[in-house]
Amino acid sequence: MILGIDIGGTSSKLGLVHEDKVIARARIATLGHADDHAFADALVRETARLTTETGRPITAIGIGAPNANQLTGIIEMAPNLPWKHDVPLARMMSDRIGVPATLGNDANAAALGEWRYGAGRGIDDLIVVTLGTGVGSGFIVNGRLVLGSAGNAGELGHAILQPEGRACTCGRKGCLEAYVSIRGMLATYAEEGGAANPTDVKTIADLAHAGESAAIACFQRTTEWLSIGLANAVCATGPKRIVLFGGIARNGDLLMAPLRERFHANLLNIYQGRVDLTVSALPDDDAALLGAAALGTL
Repeated sequence: MILGIDIGGTSSKLGLVHEDKVIARARIATLGHADDHAFADALVRETARLTTETGRPITAIGIGAPNANQLTGIIEMAPNLPWKHDVPLARMMSDRIGVPATLGNDANAAALGEWRYGAGRGIDDLIVVTLGTGVGSGFIVNGRLVLGSAGNAGELGHAILQPEGRACTCGRKGCLEAYVSIRGMLATYAEEGGAANPTDVKTIADLAHAGESAAIACFQRTTEWLSIGLANAVCATGPKRIVLFGGIARNGDLLMAPLRERFHANLLNIYQGRVDLTVSALPDDDAALLGAAALGTL
C-alpha cells in the first residue's frame, strides 16, 4: 500500500493507493499550521486515521509538491506555499512514519502517474504536459524520469516562445506558459477584443461554441502556440506519446482536434507518424494522488 500526498497552495490531499486505485482519501488545509513541522504532524495524523480505517499499513510514501526537488527531497522555497524556506518534507515524513518517502515536483508526479497508471502505461518514452494555472511538464526517456543535474529538468512551460513577449511569473518574458495556461488564454481573449470578462477557460469555450469571434480566435491562437511548443519538445527527447492533462485539454473540438493537425504540421519530418498526442486517462479526482503514489514506487 502506497500513501500518495498532493500538496497544494490551500489544501493537501492524501490517498491510499492499491495497485491502480485510490481506496481511501483525506484532505487537510495547507495553510494555518504553526510551521512546516506542524503541517507534517497533521499529515501523519490523517495517515494514521486512513490506515486504521482500512486496516492496510503503508510501505512507501510519494509526495508531489510545487518546487519539489526529487534529488534532495526538499521543497525549495515554493512561492505558493506558506513556508518561505526549504522544507525537507521527504525526510520529515519518513522519520515520522518509518517508511521510505520520495518527494517530487508535481508535474513530474503527473508524468509518472500517466506512465504507471494512465495513458502512458507501457510507453517508456513519454512527455506529459499539465495545462492549468501554469504549464508543467515531465519527460520520461527510456523508462526513466528526466531530472537533470540539479533535479529541476523538464520545464517546457518556461521555454521561450516569443522573445520579449508577455511577462511570465518566472520573471522572464515570452515563456510558453504565458500563452497557453489559463492566465495566458484569458490574456489572449482580451487581446482579441472579447466582450466578456471570463475568469476561466470554460467560459471562453462556451463563448466559442456560441460563435463569438474573440473566443474562437483565442482557441486558434492557443492551439498554434501549443503546437509549436510540443513540436519543439519532440526534437529534444523523441517521445512515442505526448499526454496533455488539465481542464484546458478537455476541450476536444476547440483544442485537441485542431491541435493534432497543427502539431503534425509543425513536427520535424523525421518524427512524422511516430508521435501521438492524447489526453490524460486518469480520473480527474484521483490523478494527483495517483501521480504522487507513483513517486513512492520508485
